[in-house]
Amino acid sequence: MAKNKELNLELITPERVLLDKKIAFATIPSGFGPIGVLPGHAPLLGNLFRGVLLVRDIAGKEFSVFVRRGFFMISHSGIKIVTQAAELDDQIDLDRAIDSRDRAKKILASDDVSMDMERAREALQRAEVRIKIKQTLGEKH
Repeated sequence: MAKNKELNLELITPERVLLDKKIAFATIPSGFGPIGVLPGHAPLLGNLFRGVLLVRDIAGKEFSVFVRRGFFMISHSGIKIVTQAAELDDQIDLDRAIDSRDRAKKILASDDVSMDMERAREALQRAEVRIKIKQTLGEKH
């Protein structure tokens, strides 16, 4: 019996289904560390961490998706990811990400006790992941 060479990826946010497509491979940023998933992967449930979801579609095209926290389920039919927010690599605005990073760094460097430092740390981490995705894309093109 021939093994299936594709799996379905569903990426779901509270607002919409961002992706529902056949893929060949994905790397999920998880609480266990990055998890590479090929067709036939053992079933698994896990926590999704903020980071880069790497995907290779069945045509061999690779792309990245910025994901926030959530969870994932790997089954024999594919991968379901439910996340607070996600952005495809071509939806990320590099200038906006750089501005967000700079604002967060400025807040973190300040002594203003009225500022929400945890929120600034999270904004900095999100911005840095988005910048990394765009810079990686620039290297590929």
